[in-house]
Amino acid sequence: MAEFDNESKNTSSNSSMESATASSLFIKIKSIPRVAYARDLRLKEGDIILANNGKIFDQDINEFRELCDQAQDSEQQLLLTVCRGEVVFDLLVGEWLGVEFEYCDAESSSAAALLFAKHHVGAKDHYCNYEALRDIHRHVVLYDTRYSSVATMVPPIWLMQHRAWEPLVAVCAAYATAFAVHWAVFLITSLLIAVYFHRIQFRLIRNYSLFTEHYFWHVCAARSIAEAQIVCRQLDPKCNFDYSHVGPPDNNLTEPETTQQPG
Repeated sequence: MAEFDNESKNTSSNSSMESATASSLFIKIKSIPRVAYARDLRLKEGDIILANNGKIFDQDINEFRELCDQAQDSEQQLLLTVCRGEVVFDLLVGEWLGVEFEYCDAESSSAAALLFAKHHVGAKDHYCNYEALRDIHRHVVLYDTRYSSVATMVPPIWLMQHRAWEPLVAVCAAYATAFAVHWAVFLITSLLIAVYFHRIQFRLIRNYSLFTEHYFWHVCAARSIAEAQIVCRQLDPKCNFDYSHVGPPDNNLTEPETTQQPG
């Protein structure tokens, strides 16, 4: 009799967990205007918002907008967890996404919740956004968006780190020409270049990537470049990197990249 009672309690507990999961409907992106913050973050229609700072987000759309507005007012970013197809990734967001949302159905919400259960989210302070740019050969340039003091203090070293060879040659030529003229001119030139790199370092990398025919593809938050590469490889199994932490792609795979959500 005691065994029967225990089994009944376990059954009722499991059923209540299932009903709770089913009743928690996530929100997903229905449409994205031509000009929206979500486009800057490379979000897509069908992306599901799973969690905020590692906690399941099952509130309504208005509450999500209030969270984004509070983040913008306080200048404190939200660490959102997003589901795209079978891939779950994190993203730091600092303002309202500017999109139209709708609610997922129960089946999609349950499937997304199961994917989130396998996903680990660490402390927000350990994350930064990584931007991925990809060319037609699926070669990906990946860099973090944190401010780099190296870019200001020693621009040639920073350019070498990002393998931006043409800008490196131009900067070194400017240094050499200025030094040949006069040491004071060299100091002024060095100062101007430092200020220039301080202000536009990220735009410089983006523009150089466009020059090398790499186009803005994906943004995700990660604790290391290795984690960011894992997310990129999940989204595109055939993408490849310089100094890869995830090994070479499997060329036998034929599955297309997942871009839409079910339901």
